[in-house]
Amino acid sequence: QLLRAPRASMHPPLTLENHPKCREVVIAFKRCHDTNPIGKVFGACNDEKWALDACLREQKLWKARENLSRARASNERLKERRRREEEGD
Repeated sequence: QLLRAPRASMHPPLTLENHPKCREVVIAFKRCHDTNPIGKVFGACNDEKWALDACLREQKLWKARENLSRARASNERLKERRRREEEGD
């Protein structure tokens, strides 16, 4: 078990709704898999896979930044409400 090579991570389910920023890359990857049913096993779709991995990584970073900015805005609203409640007491 200690000598086992690390496995490459699988991508998440490739629904277009879940990956709006990677739509074209997902379509290209699926098209490659459809046109190369045997070749995909031997690396025929590696370029598309690498592009997909990079795009999903970028989308994840974008989503994390968006979530952080929304969380900060929510925290500011909460602090403001608490401040107004303390002043009103």
